[in-house]
Amino acid sequence: MDTLIPRKLPQASKKNIAKHLKDAGFEHVFKDSEQPATEAYMKNIRGIEVEIEFLTDNSTRGDKEKNVKVAGVVAQPLSYLRLSLEYSLKFQTKAGETGKVVAPGAWIFHKGLTFPRRKAESKKLKDLYGIWYVGTQLGDFSISAINELGTLGKRHSAWLKSFYSNLKDFVSNASPGDWTKLESQDPSGSLKRVSFRRWMESL
Repeated sequence: MDTLIPRKLPQASKKNIAKHLKDAGFEHVFKDSEQPATEAYMKNIRGIEVEIEFLTDNSTRGDKEKNVKVAGVVAQPLSYLRLSLEYSLKFQTKAGETGKVVAPGAWIFHKGLTFPRRKAESKKLKDLYGIWYVGTQLGDFSISAINELGTLGKRHSAWLKSFYSNLKDFVSNASPGDWTKLESQDPSGSLKRVSFRRWMESL
């Protein structure tokens, strides 16, 4: 579970985020040897292994790739993440808990801007499948997400050009094997090379 946090947080509690997580039974683990090290908090909840990592934007004059410590936890800086921090969608669980998730249009925008940077091919294809799924398979929610993408694109026209360029490069250069791997992620069988291309051209 990726949790987004801004560079500075108002103090809402005497305890920092790390202390709250440890008190809730999460195990603190280090994932590399960076300084500060990338970290995660893990806990088995009703048979499901939950892993939380923290992300933040890289809008800083210093080392944009260096992990930063915010409210007691280490956050990994990512390009374009301020889109996700600025545009969110409120939700409420069945138990009445409330929170915020990244707005779908901002999520599509961010994935389209960053998927070429993925080192693992599987993650790159997972991002592409997510872009297509959120943008096409959720009825009115998908329509709203694409409309929101258009609004964000007008505010960030240079980013939008990069977004389209990234998708076009994939469609133009993907091998038959790449398409097979991408299509195989969709259990419904709706994702096909032709439909993906047509959808992309309609954006």
